Amino acid sequence: GLCGIQAVTTADERTLLVKKTIFVFVLTYALIPLVMLKSDLPKLIYATFLVALHLFILLVYFYKVNFRALDPDWKSLTARIAALVLTSYILYVAAKRGKGKRELLQTCAEMFIICVIHMVVLVLLVVRVRYEGYEHINDKLSA
Repeated sequence: GLCGIQAVTTADERTLLVKKTIFVFVLTYALIPLVMLKSDLPKLIYATFLVALHLFILLVYFYKVNFRALDPDWKSLTARIAALVLTSYILYVAAKRGKGKRELLQTCAEMFIICVIHMVVLVLLVVRVRYEGYEHINDKLSA
């Protein structure tokens, strides 16, 4: 592996990762009409739809994730939390924008950034890291 680090996944995990990535990409872009109509919708309907969509995305995230196999280090956990904070901030910025054509293009670009962040988090939930020369640690991580 690269610098003594090996990423481990199965063919099924890679297939599931691709499916989840496509699904999250579609759902993320489904937010654009909601963000653009935010000021026209009653707040309760907007909030309900937003919460429901995010709960659904969480279900997609955690579908068939083996939590015992996740890397038990702080780097991976910190990356997941940082991605969540960054995604929340980008959504906040996008929701405060107006409705013009330029604003729509900016929102689409921000949603693409959010998709990339989602992909990183999905990879962090699927890929297991193994260190060459540390078989005793790798055995504990696999248990």
